[in-house]
Amino acid sequence: MSQPATLSRIAAVVPGSALHHRLVMALVSAALFMEILDGTIITTALPAMAHTFGTTPVALDIGVSAYLLTVGVFVPASSWVADRFGARHVFAAAIALFTLASALCGMATGPTMFVLLRIVQGMAGALMVPVGRLVVMRLTARDKLVETLAALIWPALIAPVIGPPLGGLITQLFGWRWIFYFNLPLGVIALGACLWLIPDVRETARRFDWAGFAYCSTGLFALQLGLERAPRHADLVALGLTLGGTILVVALVRHLLRVRHPLIDLGAWRVTTFRVASRGGSLTRIAVNAGPFLLPLMLQAGYGFSAFHAGLFVLTLFVGDFTMKGFVTRILRRFGHRPVLVVNGFACALSLAAMALITPALPLPLVVVILIAHGLVRSLEFTSLTTLAFADIDRDAMGDASGLYNTAMLLSGAAGITLAATAVHAGGALIRLVPHLPLAGPGGDYRVAFLLVAVVALLGQIDALRLPRGAGDTLTT
Repeated sequence: MSQPATLSRIAAVVPGSALHHRLVMALVSAALFMEILDGTIITTALPAMAHTFGTTPVALDIGVSAYLLTVGVFVPASSWVADRFGARHVFAAAIALFTLASALCGMATGPTMFVLLRIVQGMAGALMVPVGRLVVMRLTARDKLVETLAALIWPALIAPVIGPPLGGLITQLFGWRWIFYFNLPLGVIALGACLWLIPDVRETARRFDWAGFAYCSTGLFALQLGLERAPRHADLVALGLTLGGTILVVALVRHLLRVRHPLIDLGAWRVTTFRVASRGGSLTRIAVNAGPFLLPLMLQAGYGFSAFHAGLFVLTLFVGDFTMKGFVTRILRRFGHRPVLVVNGFACALSLAAMALITPALPLPLVVVILIAHGLVRSLEFTSLTTLAFADIDRDAMGDASGLYNTAMLLSGAAGITLAATAVHAGGALIRLVPHLPLAGPGGDYRVAFLLVAVVALLGQIDALRLPRGAGDTLTT
């Protein structure tokens, strides 16, 4: 086909057609990738940024936290905003604000200005991704939901790991400001694609629950801040924030169950498949999210590997992630959600435990096999949980269910880092108490930590074992 004919076919894409759906999917996936990538990409650039601002890298770490915390606070309101103002307008405004904030972050002259702009960027990201995902789910037929959600999972798997090495590479070659400047052309393209492709889907917006939003924002902010602080400062402040945030979240749930127009309708929680994917699935996600955090720390702090060398090992995980992407749908259709989650959940725990075997003396091919195997089961687990969560949700309840599930995913990410740090401290204490443990020696506290994290992954299987036979079959038959 000639180039003009191809361009003409794309320009004349029919809303609701297969081509239109693929283009919307590509746009939302790219937005999801960009939003998650910007959460971690600056971690390796912090020393260069600190030098520019005349401060310390530790002081600038709040730039990472502020972004992630803001995303977590505003995600629960994203469904109401989309219904009130229309998904097309909200998605376009979020992309525009995210792009503008990125440009201004690159021009920041001091740490205070930078952190404030990261908060603005986080607000835009909190609306951009959930609204885009909601559009996709509302446009997708139920028999195509597995493939669709599987495609939306891979940016969440890959972006957090390639972010730090990519940020370091950009900083080394072009300077840290280009981490943000590179978002400009991408944002302009995404904005144009949004105005062209995204339909103005919306449901009737109920009255906004300001009290629920107050409970939600303060509770999630305190809880995430406490979980983020705990690995570095296990003090009364971290404990108070975590405890206070938990109390406010419990108060939020009580409030949502009593009011007529709640911020998020908790009806999805009464659906067995959604509840299992959210509750037991969160435990599994917490454990699996701890893996990419523990591995580079063990290789660097435990064995003395360079940051670049350790980064290559972490990237190996995503060979498995990417490979599994093409097989998830066929596996779920062949075996069903319950058998896959039960068997694969135990495989996740086993592969996490196998990482405790990684030492400089272990043959490299065996290390690669362990890491790729974990990447394979990790990808299958996350996709299976996400598709199960929405298997029995009515289309008109997708917005509230999506808000609930996105919030659980954000909290499990923060809790995964906390679990990893706590497991390392517990591993060190255990080795000091029993110095003749087989795992004692260089990197021993990290190796024990992998075993403890594997136990948490096993606990997540209790819910999977309780799933009824045929759970999720509405998506795979």
